Amino acid sequence: MIQSLCAFGLMVLELLAAEFIFSVFLQRRDFFWVRFVGSSLVCVVTALWIWGIYGILTGREFMYNGVDDFQDSVFKFVYYVVVFAMTVAAFKYSYKGSVWTVLFYCAGGYAMQHIAWNVSSLIGVIPPVGEFFSKYVYFSFLLDIACCAAIYSAVYFLFIKKRSAPDEIKDLRGKVFLFLIVIFVCIFISRFTKDNSQRDVLTLIAESAAAILNCAFILVFLFDITDKDKAKNEVQVMKELMRREKEQYRLTKENIDLINVKCHDLKHQIQALRENASESYIKKIEDAVMFYDSVAKTGNDILDVILTEKSLLCEQNRITFTCVARGEDLSFMDDMDIYSLFGNALSNAFENVSRIEDSDRRCISLNVRAENDVLSIHIENFYDGEIAFEGDLPVTSKSKDYHGFGVKSMDYIAKKYNGYMSISTQDGIFSLDFVFPLSERKPAAEQPTS
Repeated sequence: MIQSLCAFGLMVLELLAAEFIFSVFLQRRDFFWVRFVGSSLVCVVTALWIWGIYGILTGREFMYNGVDDFQDSVFKFVYYVVVFAMTVAAFKYSYKGSVWTVLFYCAGGYAMQHIAWNVSSLIGVIPPVGEFFSKYVYFSFLLDIACCAAIYSAVYFLFIKKRSAPDEIKDLRGKVFLFLIVIFVCIFISRFTKDNSQRDVLTLIAESAAAILNCAFILVFLFDITDKDKAKNEVQVMKELMRREKEQYRLTKENIDLINVKCHDLKHQIQALRENASESYIKKIEDAVMFYDSVAKTGNDILDVILTEKSLLCEQNRITFTCVARGEDLSFMDDMDIYSLFGNALSNAFENVSRIEDSDRRCISLNVRAENDVLSIHIENFYDGEIAFEGDLPVTSKSKDYHGFGVKSMDYIAKKYNGYMSISTQDGIFSLDFVFPLSERKPAAEQPTS
């Protein structure tokens, strides 16, 4: 009786531990540990209470395996479903997120726990091990715990640890249904096979191996679809960013054109003022007007707009901006790719430099040069503090909804034209470089296939 009680209690704890590992990146509610520990204890106590009520009502012990009784097997299956539902409720109480999100991660945890349990069963059929556990029954619990520790650690380090944030999952309900159906089919089949005391060792090995493969399929599929959903989400976000950049370009160009028209009119009006104002006063007005009339002339209209916009922004914030560029060398690039590439690059540089107090270090330089069928773009600026990197890309402090996508967008554009992007930081200087082969004028996406 005590052995069976310990087995069911351990099973609930193993399931909770597996689901906790999978839910590690979900946002926790206030007083998380009070909620989680309290609800977990409720799950364990309720599961053992059901076990006790079963014994009182039927007059027999609720055993883990080996009972040749159809009704008993059906009850066990329903029991495991109820235990899983209780753990889902416990995690929904402890974590923020929809029921479907919690179900998604709990399903992965259940699959992982079922793998560990079946691995333990396979090890238990090895003759020396099986004989030892038949003599010292409680040592089988140590094997279960060891298998859980090994399987949970392997899944964590192979799949979960490399993730730094919750996965973006599309069509959540359909995927949850698929996972639950596969898991419950595995459990349903295992219940009716393992409760058959007449089965031989080969049958036990076959059913455990099948359960392991099915649940492993769930785990691989789970991480595969979350990776694909993440990639799709990034593409959608980048498309939205490009749409916004296109609209921003239109508005910026209209504003700069309007300013230039007004400046042209003001210059004529200044001539009329010369008769009644001092020359020094007129000079101040002319300097102010000429500042707003200083449109960049590189030979590329798109680059002219972005450089003029950033020049005005730098002037207003007392940042020195120097630029050497020949716009004709960018003719192979799409207009909005030019705007996005230079806009994001210079915005990131401005963000870093604007935090610097030392006026001598508040400067940004841009150099665009074509030589030997290679176009190079070099942007350099000072920075203070530390710049965090995720992989080879720096983390910016921009809008939370589009966090880090500006850098990813630049990297995407570089690869689109068969080029590459590199970033380096040394001695307080941030360097951003792009290299494009000019011998291949078409983007990679438009290259003919052989």
